[in-house]
Amino acid sequence: MTPEELLFLKYRGKRILLDSNLLLLFMVGSFQRNRISTFKRTAQFSESQFDVLVQLMAQFNTVVTTPHVLTEVGNLANSLPENIKPFWCEHSASQTAKLLELLEPAVDIMQETSFNPFGLTDAALHKASADTLLVTEDIRLSGFLRASGVAVLNLRDVVA
Repeated sequence: MTPEELLFLKYRGKRILLDSNLLLLFMVGSFQRNRISTFKRTAQFSESQFDVLVQLMAQFNTVVTTPHVLTEVGNLANSLPENIKPFWCEHSASQTAKLLELLEPAVDIMQETSFNPFGLTDAALHKASADTLLVTEDIRLSGFLRASGVAVLNLRDVVA
């Protein structure tokens, strides 16, 4: 069994936490699948990566997030075409209602060792990762978090 498979089995059925880019991929793909490849903020992903992410998420009882991740997702999605924004906002709100949002004061998050090299959003991921499988596609962040003892799975290791 690969290290990724062992990590997945250890956390399966528990909590999963997605970084901003992956939560955006999920939101956009579940909104309009064909927009994954045409939206500049998700164009680096494929529909098959979206499918793997959805299958992965289905194996967990709870999808967790932070206000910082949600803010970043909202800012990235702000460049969607104006004519679909009302529909996007409705979809985004309904998907967000299904997430467990963990609230931590920014001043506490800024005490994390990850704050200086990665900033507030990724430090919030670090802080929220206790008893949770963190999934990212950021190689630099995943390497740092693994070295810090965080259970992190890089989507690039799961999808070729």
